[in-house]
Amino acid sequence: MSEICILYCLTKREMTIYSVKKHISEYFGAFTNPSHGTIHPCMKKLLGYGFLNVNDILSEGGKKSSYYSITDKGRKYFADLMMSNFSENPSVFLGEINTRIAAMGALPNKDKEDFRQHCLHALELYEVSTNNLINDEYTGLDDFQKATAKLSVENTKAIANFLTYLKV
Repeated sequence: MSEICILYCLTKREMTIYSVKKHISEYFGAFTNPSHGTIHPCMKKLLGYGFLNVNDILSEGGKKSSYYSITDKGRKYFADLMMSNFSENPSVFLGEINTRIAAMGALPNKDKEDFRQHCLHALELYEVSTNNLINDEYTGLDDFQKATAKLSVENTKAIANFLTYLKV
């Protein structure tokens, strides 16, 4: 998820690592908020794969600042990440789908409808599997677990409803 957030931020303009962290908190703080210790190595990895460029600038005082920008290869990778499979871990799934939807604006217009359909399909699968878990008499879920799972299904339905009426 960190890669998606980083690449999204860099579609806006070139930034320092500090600025990327700040913008991730602003754009995605409701869903994820990776630490600087996560962002820095992730950006170095993206740089190593050629998804980012770096421009080092020395200030008048001699302080070096590194400004990162996304490459065309990085834009393609971003689009591929957006269309990749979602986590099968229920505790990660909803945060991941919300983060990707929030980053949807950086996709080329031609890819937005495919992405929306990709999300709707994943939400449908999640809803079916969670309902199966709730209704399986052999799982032994107590009332609190069932209520929490039902809340998760309601969140899934709300996201799907939002995506259904979203203009892309």
